[in-house]
Amino acid sequence: MSSSSFTHNKFYVPIIVVSTMVVACAGGSFYQDFDLTWGDKHAKIFNGGQLLSLSLDKVSGSVFKSKKEYLFGRIDMQLKLVSGNSAGTVTSYYV
Repeated sequence: MSSSSFTHNKFYVPIIVVSTMVVACAGGSFYQDFDLTWGDKHAKIFNGGQLLSLSLDKVSGSVFKSKKEYLFGRIDMQLKLVSGNSAGTVTSYYV
């Protein structure tokens, strides 16, 4: 799923995958609009808060949430799966 709409809820995005996720933050900066709530050791913020990279391992995930409520929105992500057989990889968006 490359994009998602959401209504009047703060959103949480826990991700369960052994790879790297990259989220581009359009508009303001990540620092202004979002909080890392869990797994901050696996998060790196680039380009002055415009790009978020979450690296995950077998036992850990990450969560970030919006500071505001939104009527609609778009989330884009790119995933790099583990090499070889990645059939057991599970990715979750919770909105």
